[in-house]
Amino acid sequence: MVQANPEHIEKVRQEVMRFRELLNIMRLRLDEGERAYDKLFAKRSAEEKSTLKEKDLQWRVAEQLIADDEETLLSDAALHMRFHARDLERAFEELYNISITPPLDDDDEL
Repeated sequence: MVQANPEHIEKVRQEVMRFRELLNIMRLRLDEGERAYDKLFAKRSAEEKSTLKEKDLQWRVAEQLIADDEETLLSDAALHMRFHARDLERAFEELYNISITPPLDDDDEL
C-alpha cells in the first residue's frame, strides 16, 4: 500500500464527500420528477389508477392533457428535469476531472 501525504488524503476525502452530495442531489431531483409525473395523473380517479394498466392510464392522461390544452405540463416537467440532469452532469464531470488530476509533489510548482 502506498503511503499518501495528509493533503492528498484530505483531497480524496473531499471528493468522496462531493460524490455523496451529488448522489443526494440526484435523488432529490429524481423525486421532483416523480412528483411531476404523478401530477399528470391528478385528475384521474383512484379507481382508474388502481384498475387500468399503466399504458391505458397514460393514454387517458394524454387524452386529458390534449382536451384540457395542458400539454405544457409535460413539456415543462421534461424541461425542468433536463435542466437538472445537465446541471448534475456538469457537476459529475467536474468531480471526475478533479479526481483524475494527479496530486502535486512537494517539489512541483504551481
